[in-house]
Amino acid sequence: MQNELGLLKTKYGKGLKLNRSKKKRRKALDRILIFKLLILLAICLIAFSCASQLKIQRLGQSLYWRVENSQLPWKVFAKSENGRNLRLIEIGKGSKTTLIMGAFHGSEPRSAELAIEFAELLFADYHSELDCKVVIVPIVNPDGLYFGLRTNAKGIDINRNFPTKNWTKKYKRRSNYPGKFPASEPETRAVMKLIDKYKPDRIVSIHTPLRVVNYDGPAHDLAMSMAMMNGYPVSNDIGYPTPGSLGNYSGVEKNIPTITLELPRRDFQKIWENNRDAMLLTVIYDK
Repeated sequence: MQNELGLLKTKYGKGLKLNRSKKKRRKALDRILIFKLLILLAICLIAFSCASQLKIQRLGQSLYWRVENSQLPWKVFAKSENGRNLRLIEIGKGSKTTLIMGAFHGSEPRSAELAIEFAELLFADYHSELDCKVVIVPIVNPDGLYFGLRTNAKGIDINRNFPTKNWTKKYKRRSNYPGKFPASEPETRAVMKLIDKYKPDRIVSIHTPLRVVNYDGPAHDLAMSMAMMNGYPVSNDIGYPTPGSLGNYSGVEKNIPTITLELPRRDFQKIWENNRDAMLLTVIYDK
């Protein structure tokens, strides 16, 4: 009897050990497979991110050269940190002035594209009819636009670098770095000089991708009028702190009606269709 039990233990004990060994091997293989899948997923995400970044960079470069090679009378009024041109165009004459700017953030090329397209429309179809002045700066941050970066060439967010009462050295994300001190950047100072020179009655700063007409200063009625044209919501709060921003500088502290027109992420043709008349209304707005 004892011999039979011993044989059974020997026979089935080995089977149990083999089963346990197989389970361990399966678990090890499963872990390796999961690890490989995670690596593959990471590679795919990196590849997608690089492709998106490259697409933004190529669009930004094409927009920069579109202005540089344009037949319109674009004037160089400043240089970027890396020596690229900041250009503007003046269209129309009159006592009221609208200042329109794009590409504070180089990773938002659609903002520059809308400003360029609008300048070309105004110059071609309306420049002899306007009884007001429109100053358009399509690319505030040409270095950032050229390389698809939010910041300028020194890694500073131009839209956090204005000398406002709420300017601070503190920042949460590297892409929001405000610089060592306010107005440290040539692009920031160039915008400040423009505001001092033209003393605009209203300012429109174009961004992406939040799809909202944001306003600072006495610009509520203008924002509502623009929203009637493009169908975007209106808000005086973008949803997060923006110390050292243009909106704080010109809208809050200088009391200039300031619109931050946040475009959505979609094809440019749709953006243009929605905002062409909203931009025209901004120019002729007289309240």
